[in-house]
Amino acid sequence: MAGFFGFFDYTKPGPGVPNPEDAPKKARILVFLEILQRKFWNLIKINLMFNIFNLPAVILGMFVALSLFPNIIPEAFSDTDTLISDVFLKFILLSVLLCIPMITVGPAQAGFTYILRNYCREEHAFIWGDFKESALKNFKQSTIVSTIGFVVTLLMVWSIRAYIILGGENIIMIIGTTFMIMMFVIFMMMHMYIYPMLVTFNLTIKQLYKNALIFAIIKLIPNVGILLLCLLIIFLTFGAIIPFNQIIGLILYAFFTVSLIGLITNFYVYPKLMKYMAVKEEPEAGEDEEYEDEEDEEDNDKDNVEAENDNEENTENETDVIPSDNEDKSNEDKNNDENGEDGSSEVKRYF
Repeated sequence: MAGFFGFFDYTKPGPGVPNPEDAPKKARILVFLEILQRKFWNLIKINLMFNIFNLPAVILGMFVALSLFPNIIPEAFSDTDTLISDVFLKFILLSVLLCIPMITVGPAQAGFTYILRNYCREEHAFIWGDFKESALKNFKQSTIVSTIGFVVTLLMVWSIRAYIILGGENIIMIIGTTFMIMMFVIFMMMHMYIYPMLVTFNLTIKQLYKNALIFAIIKLIPNVGILLLCLLIIFLTFGAIIPFNQIIGLILYAFFTVSLIGLITNFYVYPKLMKYMAVKEEPEAGEDEEYEDEEDEEDNDKDNVEAENDNEENTENETDVIPSDNEDKSNEDKNNDENGEDGSSEVKRYF
């Protein structure tokens, strides 16, 4: 007996290394917090990089908000402080459209989404290399999507404003305003899915919008919850709920807010895309199965070779027999000719 009365027996196999797949799955919120902790500094870098490339969308959005839409705060032009507050409020509302994202620079958004999607999959991503590669790879589609998003968003906001101004107490105009707001919210939820699908699957523009609309409707309640969470984060960032210095809000937006919201939306969206859109691949055969297949193929080859050899031997035997029959047939014909008899019946017998 090895060991001492069964103790200190080092020949017995131990439990071994536990398989990670057998470990209990963590709650999604814990996984998200772990990713947020591990990638915190990378998220800051990504946020800064994305804001630089997305600056044209910010400038264009502010230009439209200041030129086409009047002041949100009444008598905003009465004094400087009120005017600054009105401009800052417009920037907060624009930030919602930038973070969802409805107004954005398409290629930059594609590269930004690709990195965050990899983080949600707990995979590595090179910040600049993968950002650049994904932006160039999806340049055409992302540019089209961002253009459509900007134009449709502008038209919807303009229509809602017109309904509110012209509606008054008219029930038809109130119904029209409610309908446009609902369409606008659905369009916002669609954009949570469009860019993750764009960088993950090979889809046309039509398929992107069709699938995004389906996801926005069938997952309406959780989509509204994620949308409200994103709005809450943006309003907290700029001190709209708990007042603090607005400069701090701008610093938070420049360094962290956009990437945090992007991580939340991708972490929420990606599992649903994998559940409903990903094609499951068949598991590859193991080494043992491949070895058995090779043995079967070798056996089949041997059988085929043996069969071919048998056929060749049979063929040789047949060729040996046929000339002997022909010789007999020729001898009989000769005998028949000598006897003056017709040997046609004998010839038919051989056939």
